Amino acid sequence: MASPSSSSVISIFLLVAGVALMLVVHIVVVFWALRRGRGASRGEEEAAPGRAAEGNGGGARGGGGKGLSADEIGALPCHDVVKGGGGGDCAVCLEELEAGDRCRRLPRCEHSFHAPCVDSWLRKSRWCPVCRADVVGRAPEGERKMAAAAAAVETTVAGRSSSPATGEIVAER
Repeated sequence: MASPSSSSVISIFLLVAGVALMLVVHIVVVFWALRRGRGASRGEEEAAPGRAAEGNGGGARGGGGKGLSADEIGALPCHDVVKGGGGGDCAVCLEELEAGDRCRRLPRCEHSFHAPCVDSWLRKSRWCPVCRADVVGRAPEGERKMAAAAAAVETTVAGRSSSPATGEIVAER
């Protein structure tokens, strides 16, 4: 058997080796987390490259992960809220959509917001603030079918349409 002093030396060596191994693992994990976090804070295109190519030809439109141009924002449909139906809120400013408010409806996902609120959002980001759908990209087949089904359910009465999702009555412009 080994003498007590050599046992102590082996124990100290194993302790130092274990601490060194844990330190190396900790450093690797910290660098990995920092590197991954830096990628998430970059533009949407770099963090999620699959989304960029999903519907807009690889991010050529709207400056990649940047927002939309004034022309692209102006081409999105606007409407005035004629009669509130409850539950309709602007997800950007968190205020209720009330009668007379000028709103903008995003064509791919059909979410509505106050026009000034969503316009300032869209100058910085091309994604819907609620569902993160690409605002101007071409919709995948499944989304187009769902939008067509939703449009078929929507009823039109005397030039006004009633949205079953929010119960609001809106006048399109």
